[in-house]
Amino acid sequence: MNNRWAKTAASCLMVLALAATLCISCAGEGEEGKVTIIIGNITDITGPAGPATLQVTWGLEDAAKYVNQEKPIPGVELKVITYDCRYDPSRDIPGFEWCKERGAKVIYSPMPTTTMTLKRLAESDRIPIITATAAEAALEPPGWVFAWFPPAASIGKGLVDWIGEQWTGAEKVKIGSAGWEEPYHADVTRGIREYCRAHPDKFDYVGGFLTPMGTMTWGGEIDKLKECDYICVPSTGMATATFIDEARAKGYAGKLFATDAITGFMDLILAKVGWEAIDGLLISFEQLWWSDSAASMDLTKEYLYEFHSNEAEDSIRSGTSYSGVFAAGLFWFEIVRQVVEEVGADNFDGQAFYEKAIDFKMTLEGFEQTGFTESIRYAVKHQKFYEWSAAAGNVVAVSDWRPIIQ
Repeated sequence: MNNRWAKTAASCLMVLALAATLCISCAGEGEEGKVTIIIGNITDITGPAGPATLQVTWGLEDAAKYVNQEKPIPGVELKVITYDCRYDPSRDIPGFEWCKERGAKVIYSPMPTTTMTLKRLAESDRIPIITATAAEAALEPPGWVFAWFPPAASIGKGLVDWIGEQWTGAEKVKIGSAGWEEPYHADVTRGIREYCRAHPDKFDYVGGFLTPMGTMTWGGEIDKLKECDYICVPSTGMATATFIDEARAKGYAGKLFATDAITGFMDLILAKVGWEAIDGLLISFEQLWWSDSAASMDLTKEYLYEFHSNEAEDSIRSGTSYSGVFAAGLFWFEIVRQVVEEVGADNFDGQAFYEKAIDFKMTLEGFEQTGFTESIRYAVKHQKFYEWSAAAGNVVAVSDWRPIIQ
């Protein structure tokens, strides 16, 4: 499986490199009579998050294809160019400059580290950064970083709130967490800690342990967390898989929970630990799952199978990396459309996008209303809980939509 992902990533990187080279000479030049609006994409293709973020790139590119082909913006062709940051923060600023030099007016990045690094540059250069989920520090005070999903800390608080509602034990719920010391998981950890400490009558907070990025052995952390009723597992790739594998091997029989970030590595986790180890693992979603009934999900599947037919089944099994960003892409590109309608394609720039985005709202079928305000820089303001079910061999919903806890 790892070999398959490595080959896929390598092949895609070659294609992306070629596409990026072509973009150097075509920035601002689309089909005859059209203006090309370039969206930069700073992401991990060959680093530790690559198996998930490769599909994020597909989703963003395919959302642009959908708009170009099915609902074109008058006088505009959308184009995505991609820079491989390899989940290495030292490559974020070079990636920003690379995108800017090639004419990008808006930059997308799924990497929480990247949004933190580039927040000030985005403001000074008037190039908005759009993302999936950002650490709270990237969104506060409100500026030029716009996130689709709520801050990770809010997601963590919602998970703990749900656990408390479902808990039937005689004692308080013992909760802890472990993961890499990077902005996303650090924010999840903070949210869990804050909510537990704000409700000491319900929760016994054991601790949140952050380790250097790349950690794959968890003996010390598991020893400290082994008495927990619930453990929040690491968010990224093989860190998740190795933690669960080691915890179960050491006899931990309690419940596991996580954000939906881990579903991007579902294949890797299942290959490492199997269904029995993750049966009942609770996940917060701020998006639809593949089996949910909605026109937006039907459209997502249509484009996945059309443009990635050989990888579509693997993509669905591996989580929501593709589907989440495809839906978000329709949202981002609708902002572009409305800006162009107001100022014209030739006048589209980051400042115009920013001014439209700060009060933009839209409803996608299957979601509650999404959008921004002058003071809130994340669009989705609700979450829904699912569990991984060994009996179903799938992820199953266990709640309806619930408001995000700020």
